[in-house]
Amino acid sequence: MQRREFLKLSALGAGALALRGSGPAKATKAPWYAKEVRSVYQICEGCFWRCGIVAHAVGNRVYKVEGYEANPKSRGRLCPRGQGMPQTTYDPDRLKRPLIRVEGSSRGEGRYRVATWEEALDYVAQKMLAIKEAYGPEAIAFFGHGTGDTWFVDYLPAAWGSPNAAKPSVSLCTAPREVASQWVFGRPIGGHEPVDWENTRYIVLVGHHIGEDTHNTQLQDFAQALKRGAKLVVVDPRFSTTAAKAHRWLPIKPGTDTALLLAWIHVLIYEGLYDREYVEKYTLGFDELKAHVKDLTPEWAEKYTEIPAETIRQVAREMAAHRPQAVLPPTRHNVWYVYCGPKFGPPYRSV
Repeated sequence: MQRREFLKLSALGAGALALRGSGPAKATKAPWYAKEVRSVYQICEGCFWRCGIVAHAVGNRVYKVEGYEANPKSRGRLCPRGQGMPQTTYDPDRLKRPLIRVEGSSRGEGRYRVATWEEALDYVAQKMLAIKEAYGPEAIAFFGHGTGDTWFVDYLPAAWGSPNAAKPSVSLCTAPREVASQWVFGRPIGGHEPVDWENTRYIVLVGHHIGEDTHNTQLQDFAQALKRGAKLVVVDPRFSTTAAKAHRWLPIKPGTDTALLLAWIHVLIYEGLYDREYVEKYTLGFDELKAHVKDLTPEWAEKYTEIPAETIRQVAREMAAHRPQAVLPPTRHNVWYVYCGPKFGPPYRSV
């Protein structure tokens, strides 16, 4: 189409819209925000962080969710998951009623019928009672994970009489790091990682996707630390969203995190960049650690990590130069795979 023809069509279209708008006004349905809006204070259940929210509703339907400013977790802001709660709640594909497999169908066919809650609960209870009568209460195991699992792995098994209750998926979540922290530092880290973001001036992220996969309060604190001028080092094979904001991006070879950490320890110890007084007063086994990393130099780690030895050395020195305002936030991702290093002697594991 020629430019002249395009302009003619555009002018005709504008004229038609003008004529169309000059006719009698038609009644339109008022939008939800033009009606009486009721605000309800609640907790977001999108993840275990459970931020405080304000839900704005017309009648019994929620149209908008915002962070509650007075809540210490949300501080008036929400992540996309929290903001999308109305869409999640009213999604036509959301499972809202119990389903029971159609009689005569095979497992995996996906043929179900809608059941009432009473029917579904009675159905499960009958199955459980039949197993209990035939094999005893301990023949049933209860597994849970998440904020509401206490009812299913603590109270229900105890009332039922079964000792078989567990949270097996926690081994892929925070349990390994919590146990390691308990053994090394004397206390677990906890679900809300205790990082002094306000005073942090040097941040090193290893296996930590803050900015892409994180919790609301933590992300706000992280963003404010960067705004105050904190330096950021991101160790990630990908050029992630967070790496794009870093002053150093270390594109490490996957699975070699431990080699990098050992090389950093080597530099800190053999260049005398650690807190000697603290180590002498509060630690055990330092001499063994020092002997272990004697030959694990940045040059050694470069062969495995593919990060230049000089970069490894510079980051270790920068961390030391910023202490005690340098932080390597405790991560969750290091428990998502077992093997975390090349086979130099005993295999080094991520936990």
